[in-house]
Amino acid sequence: MGVLDTINGWLSAPPANLIYLVPTLAFLESCPGIGLFVSGVFLLSTSTLLYTSDSASLSAILLLGFSGALLGDHSGYFVGRLMGGRVWHMTWLKNRVKTRAKIQTQIEKSASIGICVGRLVPLLRSLTPIVAGVSGMPWRTFFVCDLLACTIWASGLYLILTNLALISL
Repeated sequence: MGVLDTINGWLSAPPANLIYLVPTLAFLESCPGIGLFVSGVFLLSTSTLLYTSDSASLSAILLLGFSGALLGDHSGYFVGRLMGGRVWHMTWLKNRVKTRAKIQTQIEKSASIGICVGRLVPLLRSLTPIVAGVSGMPWRTFFVCDLLACTIWASGLYLILTNLALISL
């Protein structure tokens, strides 16, 4: 009974510093390599808990999530730029030849669509920025495309959080 009371108390009034988990999780889910193992469910659960318990404002959650996602994407882009083609010889990417081909094809067709699709698809989220960097996409082009992609992603987070809050009422 004591453990359930502790959990219920924590869920009804989460710690104030839990808000810092939002940008951290957004960064980790798009971070090169790590993003393949960190699910967006953790970010969504944390954001939902903060929003529905009135522990953080929706605008703070969205701004922090957006910032973490943007930083994670840019870390991938710069890994791709710095490592070039060597990135595909890394152990955890060797078996993802089909995924790499899909991403490269989409980026070659249309950079903005490729970056946006990559941001919204969990498996591609951490790989797309790497491919953009490896392919030599100019940083300014990547930056503009990624701003658009992260804005669409944050809008989706907004819609999910506000609809979940309506359901929980």
